[in-house]
Amino acid sequence: MGKHHNSPVPSNRPSRNDVRKLVLVMAALAVFVVAMIASYSGAFAKPTLHHLNVAVTGPQQFVDGLRGQDNLAVTQVGDATAARDAVYGRTADAALVVDAPGHLDVLVAGGGGRSVANAAEAVGRAVAGKAGLTVDVTDVAPTTAADPQGTVVFYAVIFLSIGASVGATIFGRMLGSVHRFATLGWRTVSLAAYSALLAGGVTLYVDVILGALTGHTWQVFGALFLYAMAVAGAVTGVAAAFGTVASASLTAFLVIIGNAAAAGPVGLPLLTGFYTTFNAIVPQGSGVALLRSIEYFGGHGAATPLVTLAVWAAAGCVLAVGATMIRSGAVRSALGYRASHDGSSTAGHDGALLRPGVLSPVD
Repeated sequence: MGKHHNSPVPSNRPSRNDVRKLVLVMAALAVFVVAMIASYSGAFAKPTLHHLNVAVTGPQQFVDGLRGQDNLAVTQVGDATAARDAVYGRTADAALVVDAPGHLDVLVAGGGGRSVANAAEAVGRAVAGKAGLTVDVTDVAPTTAADPQGTVVFYAVIFLSIGASVGATIFGRMLGSVHRFATLGWRTVSLAAYSALLAGGVTLYVDVILGALTGHTWQVFGALFLYAMAVAGAVTGVAAAFGTVASASLTAFLVIIGNAAAAGPVGLPLLTGFYTTFNAIVPQGSGVALLRSIEYFGGHGAATPLVTLAVWAAAGCVLAVGATMIRSGAVRSALGYRASHDGSSTAGHDGALLRPGVLSPVD
């Protein structure tokens, strides 16, 4: 009888390399979660008024007295109408108006953030108490009944950001690296369709179902679509140009720092200097500002966030196109053609049309 050879039984125990990878992933995820908690708590846990832009009209002594407060940036205006226009036009966070003896009107904008409005009201009441004035508070840009705190714009933007960045990453994995412009065009169409789907779904919910952002359906959809394209395009462009690690790092930065810097729950005047610096840079800050301008301020103050989002989208496009040109060989072909053309011109001047050792087709 022949000898029976027992085949080795595969072991179910993970190798040291597998354990090492698992530990590294666990540690990275733990650091990511702790970083998110630290970022959000640092930005939102203890909101403190740092800088409030105030339009003021009244007796000169009253205006001069306000200029001495460190957390106020005072702009003197001519009358109550100019003060209201400053708040509604988003050039001031609030206004203090003394247009009658012994009376102070405090103009706030709930649509700019309920926390900011509350802080402005507190400042006004404190000023009135010191000056012996009676107080009335008027909200020139009130929020809707379905969103009294004005935070729906923030939640719409940050969760849309997660969807756009994760979607761009998944599409990159599914479709692979872009080596041809035809593939880049297909990837762009896919991102545009996905961004439209995300923007449409979010708009349907916040407008029709929730009733929080109403009356500007197409404008809200357009803002959300631009925002989704900016985020997805930036992630795609960075991945195409610098690889998966770079795009993952960008996504982590946007989630950890960008979401906190958007100032959704507390408003920009109550953010610390660290997050205030990033507010005008990250797409989340511009997305929140753009939605607030559309919904509560008649479009005032929309220009800057529109430009910022367009820059993010354009940067992603430039990186993706550049990476595609390099991978497709278009750059090498263009350089080779130029070198060949320059060489031919030089050869023509020397009277030799062919390189040494190369026979002509006729030969």
